[in-house]
Parts: sequence; structure tokens; C-alpha cells
Amino acid sequence: MVTAQDTRQAILDAALVAFGEKGFGATTIGDVRARSGTSTGSIYHWFGSKEGIAGALYVEGLREYQTGVTAILERERDAELGVRALLEHHVLWVRDNPDLARFLLSRREIELLPESEEELADMNRELFALTSKWFRAKPALVDLPPDVLHAALLGPAQEWSRHWLGGRARSGVARTAALLGDLAWKALRKDDS
Repeated sequence: MVTAQDTRQAILDAALVAFGEKGFGATTIGDVRARSGTSTGSIYHWFGSKEGIAGALYVEGLREYQTGVTAILERERDAELGVRALLEHHVLWVRDNPDLARFLLSRREIELLPESEEELADMNRELFALTSKWFRAKPALVDLPPDVLHAALLGPAQEWSRHWLGGRARSGVARTAALLGDLAWKALRKDDS
């Protein structure tokens, strides 16, 4: 028996594929309906609009990614191992979720509803606070403002993600995770570490 949650997930899955194939702007509710096998009424019941679908996809995708980051920050006590684990998580998550990663990286092209924007801002604020606290508690790491810390930690990994998702990356995923971990550790450790 198909449950209401199955219907909701079918809509999200169909939208993710359609957004990937046609782009957010060109995708219609009709495209999502046809691909999901659900009714237009179900789509509007669950999401209200195409922007509502995009917002739900974005929030749920980012939450899934951030859950992995949070688990590392809560578990890892060693600064170097933690930094390396964060980069490994990023690379492996992109590898394991290419369509969702591509969607998340296309954020500038996607219109979201204000409610989704607010939820994303809250999620990011919480993660930045946790990340900043974790880094401040590690004497082996440099003290950076949260925005600079995030850029130094994940900037190269984000760029690699774009290359990999576009089929332009040459290095294997495991090697990339190790190399990006090396780069992040060198950038974030204090000189005497």
C-alpha cells in the first residue's frame, strides 16, 4: 500500500530528477506530476508550488548533509582527525548523492519560499555555531571568524565537488578526500602543531 509519505517522497524524487534534467526554471508542476505518477492535487497538497518542492528538497538535502557534519563534531575530539573526517564526509556525501549535491550547489538559480529561507538560515546558524565552538575548543587550530573558517575548511572541497559533478575531476574519490584533508589541515592548524 502506498502511504502519504511514499507519495511525498515520490514527488521529491521526481522533482530532483526533473530539476537536474531541465533546470529549476524550465521544470513545471506537470513535469513533476508525470514523472512521479502522482496527482497535481497531491503535489499542491504537500508543497503548494514548485518553489515549495524546491524548498523541501533543499532543506532535507542540507539537513542530511549537516547531520553527518554534526555527528563528526560531536564524536571527534582530535583536531586533525576531525578536520580530515569533515573533508572525507563532504567528498563521500557528494559521491553518494550526486543529484542532490548538484541541486544544493545550484542554490543561486533556485527560487525558495520565505519559510524555506528562514529554515535554512536557522540550520546554517546552528551548524556554524557548533562548528565554531568545536574549532575554538581545539588549541591546535587557528582561530578564525566563522565565515572565513567555513571557506578555509570547505572552499577547495566545494570547488572539487563542482568539477566532479561536471565530470571534470580526474582524481579518485578516496585520494581526493585524503588530499583535501591534507590541505584543510595545513590551512587550519597553528604553525606549531
